[in-house]
Amino acid sequence: MQNMHWIQGDNICESPLFRRNFSLEQLPAKARLEVCGLGYFHLYANGKRVGDQEFAPAPTNYASTLGCDVGYPVWEERTAYRCLYLEYDLLPWLAEGENVIGFHLGNGWFHQTRRTAEGTFPFGFPKLRYELHLSWADGREVLLESGPETLWKPSGILENNLFYGETQDLALLEENWCTADADRSGWQPARPSHGPQTQLARQDCPPDRVLGSLSPVLLWEDEGRKLYDCGENIAGWVTVRCSGRPGEAVTVKYAEELTPDGHSLDFASAGGDSQIQEDRYLCGAAPLEARPRFTWHGFRYFQIEGPGEALSAALVCTDAAVTSSFRCSDSTLNWLYDAYIRTQRNNYHGCIPSDCPHRERLGYTGDGQLTCESAMMTLDTKGLYRKWYRDILDSQGADTGHIPHTAPFLGGGGGPGGWGGAVYLVPMAYYKVYGDTALIEQGYPAVLRWLEYMDSRSSGGLIVREEAGGWCLGEWCAPPAEEGMLPPEFINTYYYILGMKAFRQMGRMLGQTEPVWLEERIRASEEALLQAYFDETTGDFCGGRGGANAFALNLKLGDARTKENLAARYSSPENLDTGIFGTPVLLERLFADGQADLAFRLLTGSGPASFARMMQAGATTLWEDWDGHTSHDHPMFGSPVKLLFTEILGIKQREDSSGFADCFLEPADIAALQWAEGSIRTAAGTISVRWRRKDDGSMEVTGGPDSRCP
Repeated sequence: MQNMHWIQGDNICESPLFRRNFSLEQLPAKARLEVCGLGYFHLYANGKRVGDQEFAPAPTNYASTLGCDVGYPVWEERTAYRCLYLEYDLLPWLAEGENVIGFHLGNGWFHQTRRTAEGTFPFGFPKLRYELHLSWADGREVLLESGPETLWKPSGILENNLFYGETQDLALLEENWCTADADRSGWQPARPSHGPQTQLARQDCPPDRVLGSLSPVLLWEDEGRKLYDCGENIAGWVTVRCSGRPGEAVTVKYAEELTPDGHSLDFASAGGDSQIQEDRYLCGAAPLEARPRFTWHGFRYFQIEGPGEALSAALVCTDAAVTSSFRCSDSTLNWLYDAYIRTQRNNYHGCIPSDCPHRERLGYTGDGQLTCESAMMTLDTKGLYRKWYRDILDSQGADTGHIPHTAPFLGGGGGPGGWGGAVYLVPMAYYKVYGDTALIEQGYPAVLRWLEYMDSRSSGGLIVREEAGGWCLGEWCAPPAEEGMLPPEFINTYYYILGMKAFRQMGRMLGQTEPVWLEERIRASEEALLQAYFDETTGDFCGGRGGANAFALNLKLGDARTKENLAARYSSPENLDTGIFGTPVLLERLFADGQADLAFRLLTGSGPASFARMMQAGATTLWEDWDGHTSHDHPMFGSPVKLLFTEILGIKQREDSSGFADCFLEPADIAALQWAEGSIRTAAGTISVRWRRKDDGSMEVTGGPDSRCP
């Protein structure tokens, strides 16, 4: 589709309708429609909705953010800008005679001006570009495209905002607005509009869809207010029946938690009182069902104020089917798997793995890289991460090579290592799980540019800074302690070294010549970590706190005492003191070092920083912080879920293999576990595992009939 002839309504309307009439004496042999409606659009033909996609097109780096009020000071051009268009076979929807195609647009991310924490990004008011290619068997071809022949008018959606919700006037809704005999009064020619300075690309990633429905339970009712519970945290919306007098308001407010008395919503974890998720419907002449069209909400509880009642709650997210199963004799691990799956799916929208589905909704590169391998092993996400990795590459600084903390780049803070390292961690996980080098091939030049960026932010081999005036985080969300979190220089240098080693591996896979400086930089940074953070008298790094020794052992630094100290620190008491990066590093290291019982006790313990604490508090999704004071729908602490399959079930790949084409079963022998069973669907087929502990204490392990593992 060509980037030309864009149209829009006026510079006030946030949700315009567009329609185009055309006549067909004879049905064509083909009718291909290409359409991009920014921010989001719904497509109609002859009075019917076409397709079931929601929140389309998937958000991308639409255009330059220079001039936007970006909270984080990264004032540079991105590597690339693109907008996605969708392609439809419209032939089944057409008829001989008069036809109408219609488009309903909303703001989406393209016109997000209200939440200011990460900045505002006013790329423009909603706008539309389409091309309808009609062709007949005799060779005739006709192109109908966006232009003055397309008419527009405001819809019944008065306001729509991703973070705050929608206001709809139900009296303005017209069910037949996209039919040939519709009343055309009030319609006027669409206005020409400048298109975004971008490239247009066909969307080839999975769409967002309604993936399920829940029946909310009425908890509390008083005069004019009803309080409901969905039973679990979801991302989506509530459908309401509005039956008030014309103009009377029905308001739906959403939250993750209730106040202690159980009679009111507690908004704190989803944005606070200053950012309440709320939909408002002004009743029409007759009772109508209503739900938001261009936003989703993150919630478990909701209340309805006014003359309305809840009909259902919909789970709406990117279509990523669950391709795994897991159960064992420990209830905490079962909860962890279920909570992670629910949390991760709630945070997929537009093929972007977000941090939370309410307060920020951003594709943080740190959160996304942490969970990508667990997600790839448990969910059908190959197309999703292929799209998101393009977002990462497009987000890279054109001049600097910096990988920002969110992709698509829409502000947000983080650090150069744990966040920027997504540029190599995502393609390496993609190769490991899927056996596909496509992302490695795409990303190899970007990883090189990122390594040069990291070198420019180093001093004496340590990464000591990022963007001037911005954040330079290392660890994040470690439990409060007098000792504090690990030094950012330690964490960022760790990811820098891992990145250089991954770059070497990628280059060898692609037949690339290794840069002459690579080995020297690796040695220099490893020596810098030793000099700055290794205690020769104890064998500890950073005093052993926060999993520091596990980070070092992963780099093959330290000595025998370092390994011994790691196990000793977490044996008594068995309590995590790690954040989002240290938690998976620590647990994986313990399993690798033969400390499976200790790793299990940390995974299942009930200390202040534990998954059991979330479970015991009634959580159905993972928290952002161990103490639960912020978001209750954050997937980042779900990164250890892959260990349920690689260690608890023991599905392992042989060295130098990928895609589970050459794997074997070796479950960790954990004394406290009596049985485990589960499966994953891989590129090589489904692998099913079941093991039971026999009376003599030994383990009986079997693979399913469709397993490729011996």
